[in-house]
Amino acid sequence: MSGLVYPTPAALPPGAAPLPQENIYGHVQRLSWLREHISPSDRAVEFGCGTGYMITYPMRAWGYDVIGADIDERSIGYGRELLARAGLDADALRLADLRDVDGTFDAVIASEVLEHLDDAVLGASLELIREKLRPGGKLLVTVPNGWGWFELEALLWNRLGIGAYLQRRAERGAGAGAVGRAKQRATHDYIADACPSTLAHSPHVQRFTLASIQRVIAAHGFNVIQARGSVLVCGPLSDLALTGLERVMELNGRLGRRLPRFAAGFYVAATRP
Repeated sequence: MSGLVYPTPAALPPGAAPLPQENIYGHVQRLSWLREHISPSDRAVEFGCGTGYMITYPMRAWGYDVIGADIDERSIGYGRELLARAGLDADALRLADLRDVDGTFDAVIASEVLEHLDDAVLGASLELIREKLRPGGKLLVTVPNGWGWFELEALLWNRLGIGAYLQRRAERGAGAGAVGRAKQRATHDYIADACPSTLAHSPHVQRFTLASIQRVIAAHGFNVIQARGSVLVCGPLSDLALTGLERVMELNGRLGRRLPRFAAGFYVAATRP
């Protein structure tokens, strides 16, 4: 995929979970963006890390000093097992609120987290993150476009029962039909995410636009230094149909960067003064 900058693969021992691959959500693009803002010598924390599989796990495999903090016990337990099997420090995932993690940080990553927080918790979380950052430290945020393609697909998937229908077909051995078989042949059974990102259920309660997420971050004492689009389209249906099609995934990322207001999600980097 010549249009994306891919991290150098890390060598993992036998039995370790493979690193996440690119998907229609632009996951590897997101990791590359994070690496543009964090150096291996920085002390960084992933706020609301879930299992850690999507960010803390690959970043530590590449030698970055990233730890993860989350209050969901099942997710942290699962993630610690992933790290241990990969020969990585399982204690890098902490079952703790961020306020209880010792020290300050050069960077705080809040990836696909802020949209799950109501107004009061969102404000308190951003204040806490600012306290945990050193002067000049970075807040790195990724959120979905609350009025974008992802929310539309999620509505169709959940409210109309499409996801449950496909799950029932899979359980009966019916598979995804001709479309699914054609995609399997085209992608050689490409698997983007071998492990879940979280074992907790937490619905979206915020609907951000590119402008509103910047306003929220700035209102809590940060200086926004970059705001851009992620990918143009994504969601459970797009993931089912398009993940693994390399040219489609590359084009999706390119269009999201060129049309940031209409992207399915946003990346925002900010600094603490």
